[in-house]
Amino acid sequence: MPIKRDNKLPPYVYLRKSGYVMRVYIGKNQPMKAIKLCSASAPISEVWKQYELNKSNNLQTLSWLLREYESSDSFKGNAKSTRDMQSGQITRVCAYKLRNGNTFGSAKLKLITSGKIRKYLDARKRDGSPSAGNRERSLISVAWNWALERDVIIGINNPCSVVKKNEEKPRTRYASPDEYAKAYQLAERYPYLQPMMELAYLCRMRRGEILNATRAQILEKGFDTMRTKGSNDAITRWSPRLLKAVNCDSPVLSGSVKSIYIVHDRRGQQITVEAFKSAWTRLKRLMVKAGMEPFNFHDIKAAGVSDVEGNDYDKLQASGHKDLKTMRIYDRKKRLVDPTE
Repeated sequence: MPIKRDNKLPPYVYLRKSGYVMRVYIGKNQPMKAIKLCSASAPISEVWKQYELNKSNNLQTLSWLLREYESSDSFKGNAKSTRDMQSGQITRVCAYKLRNGNTFGSAKLKLITSGKIRKYLDARKRDGSPSAGNRERSLISVAWNWALERDVIIGINNPCSVVKKNEEKPRTRYASPDEYAKAYQLAERYPYLQPMMELAYLCRMRRGEILNATRAQILEKGFDTMRTKGSNDAITRWSPRLLKAVNCDSPVLSGSVKSIYIVHDRRGQQITVEAFKSAWTRLKRLMVKAGMEPFNFHDIKAAGVSDVEGNDYDKLQASGHKDLKTMRIYDRKKRLVDPTE
């Protein structure tokens, strides 16, 4: 029987033949939990009374909080790549098994202390995923602050605010010009990888920035390098190599298929993150077979920053970063120095 919704009812409460029920979200890919509040003949005042009695026990869990944030305008205002990433993080956090056998998502908000968050980060570190744990902690913190700001939750302080992140060691992998050239040649069988590699190197762009790049960014002066994550946009001057990258001569990318995207599939559609990841994983296997040490796609941007001629401020302007500290994480090329006289 279809569930009936009345605007006078509390959130998550519906009228069914058996009575008024409250449906509770307990995690992605999990069936909604239905809790009967009272009979169908009960007055609305009784429905609200039973809702309030059940709310703190059945709604205010970590899964509930993250689901509320995921359905918010704040979440929807993020870039698609960010939404996809955070949705995956929500799934992992909610499904994470605790020592008592329960999932982290089922934990009541009022019982989640700073110590609980610390233990979660320590567990992620033991799992070999300290960086992923940091990102998940940040997501919980963002969702918690979003809820506090809007009185979605009241009187429960954000437990993440005093918890230090796991220590992360920055990557130091530098893809040399020779390694890049070999990988670029291996990427011939994946039509859109070569132009993506060139944009990552020549314009110091991230994966998401390239996947979202459109023909409208092709300007007379150069390529309109639009960045995310608060980095500074720039116009990268044209070079023969950059012109070839944005007007790739691949029959898939520049043939009869018309698309607004710089890189696209055979139907002109935007390349998905999942499709890209799959192709890059296959390319890394080819690197190994060719006797190379494989590198990540993001290492190409680092190589592009490292190979910029000039001082730190020249590299900072080219990279789009707002501070030297961040830029230096990407500057991985060892400097050639003179011996002591």
